[in-house]
Amino acid sequence: MNHDDVTSALFELASTQRWFSGRAGTPEGVELGDWVVRPGPGPGLRPAVLLVSYPDGRVDRFLIPLRINPDGSFVDACDEALILLDALRAGAPGFEAYRQIPDGLGARRFSGEQSNTTVFFGTALLAKVFRRLESGRNVDVELHRALAGTGTVAELYGTWSVGDTDLAVFLECLQDPTDGFELARRHAAARSDFSDHAREAGRALARLHEALAERLGTATLSGEELAAAFRERFADVVEQQPAVGPFADAAAAVFDAVPTGDLPAQRIHGDCHLGQVLLTQGRWVYVDFEGEPLRPMADRRLPDSPLRDVAGMLRSLRYASVMEEAPDGWLTAARDAFLTGYGLDPARPDPVLAAYETDKAGYEVSYESRFRPHLVRVPIDFLAALPQRSS
Repeated sequence: MNHDDVTSALFELASTQRWFSGRAGTPEGVELGDWVVRPGPGPGLRPAVLLVSYPDGRVDRFLIPLRINPDGSFVDACDEALILLDALRAGAPGFEAYRQIPDGLGARRFSGEQSNTTVFFGTALLAKVFRRLESGRNVDVELHRALAGTGTVAELYGTWSVGDTDLAVFLECLQDPTDGFELARRHAAARSDFSDHAREAGRALARLHEALAERLGTATLSGEELAAAFRERFADVVEQQPAVGPFADAAAAVFDAVPTGDLPAQRIHGDCHLGQVLLTQGRWVYVDFEGEPLRPMADRRLPDSPLRDVAGMLRSLRYASVMEEAPDGWLTAARDAFLTGYGLDPARPDPVLAAYETDKAGYEVSYESRFRPHLVRVPIDFLAALPQRSS
């Protein structure tokens, strides 16, 4: 099969996958990496990167690890994923193991994937294969390394990288995990108190932030620049979503209350919500540290206020409450418990936290209007209440 045929075949293969965001682009070629495992009596392994260009000049790079048979035919290695685990166990080129890899595991590709591909190996560990590649260390890998041993994340088993680009990470498979958002919704629907769970999730996030600050250092943000960024983003939302216009003055008042001068900053989760935390065997574990997927990798690595993560969790609690029509007081109790667990006094409003919540709600209006219009009332109702909140 010549180069053009390989490019066409991989573009066709990718176009059937949920992780592929390049359907509107044009396939420009394939970069074949060095052999990890050469085919012999059995199959070989080789990374392929599909290049896709767009009219604006942008080029995306999508990883398709190839399991190549001795006759030259191939499949996505995530469909026959034991070859990946064998390569990690053997210390093949680019693979680095951080702990002993168990034997006798089966492989099962997760069907609910979105931007990446997850493969479960028995109940012991999983591999997350990164699909849209960017140069430099993947922040998910970087932060799992930094948080190893804290109990707030799944433990790191290994990585696969080529040069300075991470292709996959191998992590502890959490036992009997329960999605935090689904658990909150179940409690809201049953009209049962969620405070104990919210408090423990807040404590876990506080430990996670403390570890990141200790191991990766701290920095500062300019309060003036932060407020200006909030104002600019909200003005964009108003321009695109006229329904937000009546709340612009109230939002501006919230942003104006952000203190001037230096504000504490550090590495954070970056895309924190209840769906990114799992309850497993009595402890809360945070997952998926890649940050907002549409932001460049370098931007996701920048220090930010840990209150951005707190705001994301509070917004998520509101969604659970509204979607399940929780009784009066349910959301307030859950919010207060989460803040208390995190180490904040819910009776003392924080202007920076309020600004992050308002900024997030503005983003949600745009997102929901486009993808889930039946939920746009969640951020709209929050913004409509701002005058009472700021009076």
